[in-house]
Amino acid sequence: MSHYNGSADKKDINPNLNVRTMKWPGINAASITAAVTSGALVVSAVLPHGRVDGMSLCPIYHLTGTECPFCGMSRGFVAITHFDVPSALDFNPGSPLIYGAFVYLLWASIKALRNGDKQLQPINKTLYLAWITPTLLIFSYMFYSRVLKLWIL
Repeated sequence: MSHYNGSADKKDINPNLNVRTMKWPGINAASITAAVTSGALVVSAVLPHGRVDGMSLCPIYHLTGTECPFCGMSRGFVAITHFDVPSALDFNPGSPLIYGAFVYLLWASIKALRNGDKQLQPINKTLYLAWITPTLLIFSYMFYSRVLKLWIL
């Protein structure tokens, strides 16, 4: 373990802080994305569909008793993984869109890693707009129906 002894090259000194800056290795975004997305998809495959239908992991729901726009997302992922899309839509209408994004990001991260890239390639603008538009509409509706509607009434 080495300690800072007061001597450093000028390029290693941050003049705003007057301390030696640490050099971090480049973050491998493709590996992190692959780990997160595959982890969520594997967990949704391992959890038994039907037994998790009453489960609620949402801290907002547990604190307020009101479902947030994302409540039902975990149950929706489990339902989709077990090929029960109608149940997933009942749990949260946005879950197929987010699930699709996870599958796409897993595919893109594996592709990047196979090519030796650390970063994902930018998403095609048309594909992104085709995904973000219904996603924003659905979650705006979910926010209105689950949160605002209760405050207004």
